[in-house]
Amino acid sequence: MNKITNYFGVLIALLFISTTSVGFAHDETPGALQQKPIALINARIYTISQGIIPSGTVVFDKGKITAVGQNVQIPADAEVINCLGKLVYPGFIAPASTIGLVEIEAVRATRDVSEVGQYNPNAKAEVAYNPESEIIPTVRSNGVLIANVIPDGGVIAGRSSLMQLDGWTREDIALKRVSGMSVRFPQMGVFSAPWMRKSADEQRRDNEKRLQEFYDYFHNAKMYSDAAKNGLTENSKDIRMEAMRAIFEENLPVLIEAGEEKQIRGAITFIQKFNLRGVIVGGNDSWKCIDELREANIPVIIQKVHSVPWRDEQGYDACFTLATKLATAKIKFAFSDGGSWQQRNLPFEAGTAIAFGLPENDAVRALTLSPAEILGVADRVGSIEVGKDATLFVSKGNALDGLTNSLEYAFIQGRVVSLSSKQTKLAKKYRTRYQQK
Repeated sequence: MNKITNYFGVLIALLFISTTSVGFAHDETPGALQQKPIALINARIYTISQGIIPSGTVVFDKGKITAVGQNVQIPADAEVINCLGKLVYPGFIAPASTIGLVEIEAVRATRDVSEVGQYNPNAKAEVAYNPESEIIPTVRSNGVLIANVIPDGGVIAGRSSLMQLDGWTREDIALKRVSGMSVRFPQMGVFSAPWMRKSADEQRRDNEKRLQEFYDYFHNAKMYSDAAKNGLTENSKDIRMEAMRAIFEENLPVLIEAGEEKQIRGAITFIQKFNLRGVIVGGNDSWKCIDELREANIPVIIQKVHSVPWRDEQGYDACFTLATKLATAKIKFAFSDGGSWQQRNLPFEAGTAIAFGLPENDAVRALTLSPAEILGVADRVGSIEVGKDATLFVSKGNALDGLTNSLEYAFIQGRVVSLSSKQTKLAKKYRTRYQQK
């Protein structure tokens, strides 16, 4: 009886997985390789690195930008697109996302974002990334063309992968197969909420224990790295420690999730102790650590501008003004909305920050060149410059304004990318109802 029950259980699970795999695959065909030069003329160009060109031309060929400016010679065989009254931006970058790893958060079979255990530095997001996710076209339609896909869960979740949001296979899509190490800094605070069963002293002891284990793991990883430089036998190699070597030997960014003030200060001390290329992810209380962050030259990836304050005593605009405070302090930062589908709101998060004091140039930079610099790909993406990838888009209006953002064209490495999605098709379908007689 048990064998029969197990058999039918496995059968049902396989049927569910197979049907959901088909059901959650988008039907947008990836763009073909660029066949001839393309020229975007008469456009307002946000170059990012060289300011705004009010009426200029961008030419790209074979996936690379070949000319930018007001007096540009257009190749005779180029496809010319008149962008009069329209704006051209570099593709926006989501620097911390689970897109492609999670389809429906409430359905376990569609989540492949974490591994079992607390320390999994060997896990790699690229391996689990689903290029057929229906979420991808939705996010892409608002100008987010690149996402740094990060694993989640545990203390060390694994290695992130920088993915272009169009393509056939993971190998073609990956802009940088290993772009960072995703880490969650241990809890440092003590809580007195009714649901907290442990006393303040017990919480402090637990915090100290977790912090010591955290330091011990990195200390052991550093010793392993030092030993590995002199050569290790195959029997003495450790798959997890091998994955950790890149943060010491190759300056791989360490994306440290830390939101509360004590966590951030602890993370800063930790980064300095191990001489890491650290990045704070979350950073809700980063405005309290301005001097330390600036002195240590540690960037911040802000998560969820559209959020309520962390504490009752904070003003309603605490999350809205955080970017302005970091910009004023000359701390490099980028925007992220966390999760997967939420990344579609990324430009509007920046738009809200503008409404609360952030200069537009800083807001657009935080969506483009700043995350590219943080992730070590600024030589390829993040700005409209000769020699960089032709990953950019054309919008009818301001791309950071939900009322005017309306993409007409998007290109990833020169490939024309579909801006259609399940949502746009459904919108068109149901609008037709009111047009029919």
